Amino acid sequence: MPAQPAMNLADTIVAVSSPAGAAERAIVRLSGDEAVAIADRVFDPSAGRHGHPPLGGHDESASGHGHAGVAMPPTCIAELPTYSACDGRIALPADHMDVPATVYLMRGPRSYTREDVVELHVGGWPAVVPLVVEALVSAGARPAEPGEFTFRALVHGRLDLAQAEAVMAVIDAGSRAALRAAGDLLAGDLSREVAALAARVREALALVEVDLDFSDQDVPPIPPERIAADLAAVRDDLAALGRRSRAMETFSGEARLVLAGWPNAGKSSLFNRLLARDRAIVTDVPGTTRDEVRATLHRGGLALRLSDVAGLDVARDELAGLARAKAEALARAGVDVLSLGDDVGMPRSMILGPEHWREFLGPRMASIIAAGRAIKPDVRVVYHSDGWYEPIVGDLIDIGVNAINPVQPEHMDAAHIRRRFGTRIAFWGTVGHQTTFAHGTPEDIRREVRERIATLGRAGLVLCPAYDVPWPEVPWANIAAFLEAADVYGGSSSATP
Repeated sequence: MPAQPAMNLADTIVAVSSPAGAAERAIVRLSGDEAVAIADRVFDPSAGRHGHPPLGGHDESASGHGHAGVAMPPTCIAELPTYSACDGRIALPADHMDVPATVYLMRGPRSYTREDVVELHVGGWPAVVPLVVEALVSAGARPAEPGEFTFRALVHGRLDLAQAEAVMAVIDAGSRAALRAAGDLLAGDLSREVAALAARVREALALVEVDLDFSDQDVPPIPPERIAADLAAVRDDLAALGRRSRAMETFSGEARLVLAGWPNAGKSSLFNRLLARDRAIVTDVPGTTRDEVRATLHRGGLALRLSDVAGLDVARDELAGLARAKAEALARAGVDVLSLGDDVGMPRSMILGPEHWREFLGPRMASIIAAGRAIKPDVRVVYHSDGWYEPIVGDLIDIGVNAINPVQPEHMDAAHIRRRFGTRIAFWGTVGHQTTFAHGTPEDIRREVRERIATLGRAGLVLCPAYDVPWPEVPWANIAAFLEAADVYGGSSSATP
């Protein structure tokens, strides 16, 4: 593979900065020290109607302008003041033609890249726009690498790294919610928060340096507890910022919804009803939908990716076969998590003994997981059973289960399971409903959340009540303490009042 050309900041670069395809207007952008000179080689302002006054309303140069605010046609782009425009024509000698265009000039450092930037606005004709780029390349410009304009804005200090990443996030935003998150990032919200945290760290460092520099003088020392408390607060705020930032970076504003079930159960009818149009074929004949039908639905700022899949036409008495077919259909539709369960656990024992589970249920569950992963190897599997099922946790790991749900501390010792199986299994739950939530104090809640995250979190933990949280049995203060502690100590929380 040939080496990719380096981004030489000394070059003047050119690229089309408007969407591909036919349109009323296309924009070709130049940036660099020679942007004005290169544009002048192909652009003739004397062929245009007239010059335009500066876009900001302030004439920074008298050159090319008459008296009393009357704009006169300039003889070249170099005569234009910054933030001004001029009509003319672009010569395409290789093709024996010229095209009308408007030039917009933004001199550095008052431009996106902090270099001289020239934009040539031409008709959005797909056959012509590449010829304009070729003419500018022949005049001395270099075709820009992907993202090179934003790279120059980053290098020259117009944007910081977070804002530069946000540019692509804005372009790729598929929904209002994703656009709003990317817009906050581009506006510098993350950068300002990071700067504030850095200032707090520098302040703590300054306090330490004061103690070191004046330790031999009559200056009261800074209590170590104060510095430790300040740094602990910074650590907690930084962890919270990291969680919010990861959510913002990965959030696309999209959600996937797969409609799966029996033939003729109404999946396609529901699909069409959600879209408010006939996208899928609906008949009384079972099995009408054979291939997956996809569509996008925008609701509340989110983009819902809907999938209508074929009915699961397996005989109803073949439960394992039905489950395998369902796992295959869901994996084919692209789901990320398969949830399986048999609820064999009771408070102190299993309804079906471990030996019988291994003989009857284990192999069936293994075949279901294998069916899904044959189509989507990276699909995750969550196993559900209330109560005590610790003897089969190793078996669940062996057949491919990634997480167990719930882990109820009233029935199973999560710390013991973690010591026994290490990072091979993730936990869902772990905070007691019948004990801590219902009868503990807010401080009990905070202590349990802290301990769970410290002992279980690194290997994977969905921290939540191990069962539904009813009200008024559980005090609201306990629920609030749980959510607060989860944010402070770094877990993910959920509660159902």
